[in-house]
Amino acid sequence: MKLTRRLALRLGAVAAALGALALLPLWVSNPYVLSVLTLAALYAIFASSWDILSGYIGQLNFGHAVFFGVGAYAAGFLGPHLPPLLVLPAGALAAVFFAFLVGLPCLKLRGPYLSLTTLVFPLILERLAFTFRDVTGGEYGLRVEPPLSGLGLYFASLALLAATLAVLLAVAESRLGRTFRAIGDDDLAAMAAGINTTRYKLGAFVLGAALAGLGGVLYAYHLRHVGPEVFGLFTSFAIVIMGIVGGMGTIIGPAIGAYFLTLLGESLREIETYRLLVYSGVMILCVLYLPRGLWSLGEALPALARRLRRAPAR
Repeated sequence: MKLTRRLALRLGAVAAALGALALLPLWVSNPYVLSVLTLAALYAIFASSWDILSGYIGQLNFGHAVFFGVGAYAAGFLGPHLPPLLVLPAGALAAVFFAFLVGLPCLKLRGPYLSLTTLVFPLILERLAFTFRDVTGGEYGLRVEPPLSGLGLYFASLALLAATLAVLLAVAESRLGRTFRAIGDDDLAAMAAGINTTRYKLGAFVLGAALAGLGGVLYAYHLRHVGPEVFGLFTSFAIVIMGIVGGMGTIIGPAIGAYFLTLLGESLREIETYRLLVYSGVMILCVLYLPRGLWSLGEALPALARRLRRAPAR
């Protein structure tokens, strides 16, 4: 894959931002702040991995919580028996298995039919987690012992976020990414050109699932617990809102949206019941005034600066 100027700039921006976050503990030692930033990084992994299918191929997926939750439960089941370096790939493999299970029947559908079908699977797994309480712990879930300290999990989440963004940006700028774009722009035209759209959609589905599964393992370690709520509607809808607010089809945009909404949510902790309502309100404002999400602000500022430089002095 050729390292284009745009890819180099985006990777450089990611490295600078995550480097600054990695240095933050030198000045901020408050465990609560680091815990919130760890959660934001994990949601950023979740949102960016969702974007490769929903943003690039245009297949809105309401069931991405399946893969995050499967990775988290893998940590709960396997954590006591395997070293952490084996639990991570196990969580990714479990998520990939479910990606094939969900993707093969669903990705032949298009438009709202696909979105509604993917929404069903997290609800099924949530109900199964409640039903088989002897295995899953039921509503109480499973206790998960983290192998790292809070600071260690903070750095691990940043490292995984960096790897996730690097992989997804590289894919997006490659020939594979251009094929994804072609399918997203016109599915029928891509099929007429001889592209096996179902295979490419499944590939994007599996890639996003694997990365979400890795994030799910760290999520369980971070919370020290995993329960049926990880498959809940809030998780599914929150990640879609993060993607839309940040900017779909950009990879970095959903990560920005995840940080923004996680920090906003923590600042509104006193009105926890209305968090999804606030998220929805922010999404509506972004759709009305920032159709391309917060990512478009980063593109607009340089253009504004160039326009101001060219303006004649008075």
